Amino acid sequence: MAASPSYSPAWTVVLISLNYVVTILWPLLALISFLFIAPSATLLSMLLVGGAWMLYISRDGAEYRTGRPDKLFSQTHWVFMRMREYLSVSLHRTPEVQSKLLKANPTGQAIFAFFPHGVNSDFRVLMDGLMYDAFPDTYAKAPGRTLAASVLFKLPGVRQLSLATACVDAGRKTATKCLRDGLSLLLCPGGQDEQLETIYGRERVFLRKRAGFMRLAIIHQVPVVPAFCFGSSDLYYTSRFAHPLRNWLVRNLRVALPLYSGGPGLFMYPTPMGFPLPKAQSIVFGDPITFPHAAEPTSKEVSQAHEAFIAALTNLFDTHKAAYGCAGRTLEVL
Repeated sequence: MAASPSYSPAWTVVLISLNYVVTILWPLLALISFLFIAPSATLLSMLLVGGAWMLYISRDGAEYRTGRPDKLFSQTHWVFMRMREYLSVSLHRTPEVQSKLLKANPTGQAIFAFFPHGVNSDFRVLMDGLMYDAFPDTYAKAPGRTLAASVLFKLPGVRQLSLATACVDAGRKTATKCLRDGLSLLLCPGGQDEQLETIYGRERVFLRKRAGFMRLAIIHQVPVVPAFCFGSSDLYYTSRFAHPLRNWLVRNLRVALPLYSGGPGLFMYPTPMGFPLPKAQSIVFGDPITFPHAAEPTSKEVSQAHEAFIAALTNLFDTHKAAYGCAGRTLEVL
């Protein structure tokens, strides 16, 4: 008989929706109300607070160094713990992958490349606290840092959450610094393009034009680990409405506006049907891929490594898709 869950799924939806109201919606509504009641004073206050915030983040700069991870927060925060159970987040093949990483490098340093991004990349923040125990030897010597969009570090609250869950700026300079300092990297190469191309019920990865992480692997002689999150594409029902316009915004302004709906509840955006569907998130890690070192890799070397990675990711998907409810699906590499 299966063990009873620690948390009621219904209460998880209620409590996290209430948390959203208290921490995001209520302050926003209060601010809008004050704009009507005392517009001049409110605008002045916003300018002063905004200026102080920009000064703080410009002087802090943790995201451009090696971040400020908080292991305890990432592992034990009540929202993470409830959502991990609600979505049945699980990591697979970690012992054998770690063993192979340690054979390739005494520290187990690696570049972990995760697919697909999905609408909100929900698995990413929930997975962070699990990586410490899933890859204990690697994280003891070469702990991971997740590359994240620069805009996330400009937003109050989102900045603290990103830093606590081991995120750093996604720029090449920061990625290079982390690798030189002996840290591992975690990234979703598809990024905003893949986010926008997510279609419920299909497995799509935006990878054909994403070879930058392969170049980093060759230069720093670090193994690359492909990883696939089964279930990520099925957390929300997606819409293709105004897709050409939204695609233009991503390509030209790097602004992604996904249109989707889920179950009743509040989660990422202020929509009453924005809670992720209770679909298991099963993250399967593939074997590490190594490449010959080159201080200045040629386009051909990068292209060959990139094609080898695409083949490995496709093989990983095909090998495990039946076990995780995707037997009838084909991996679409865009």
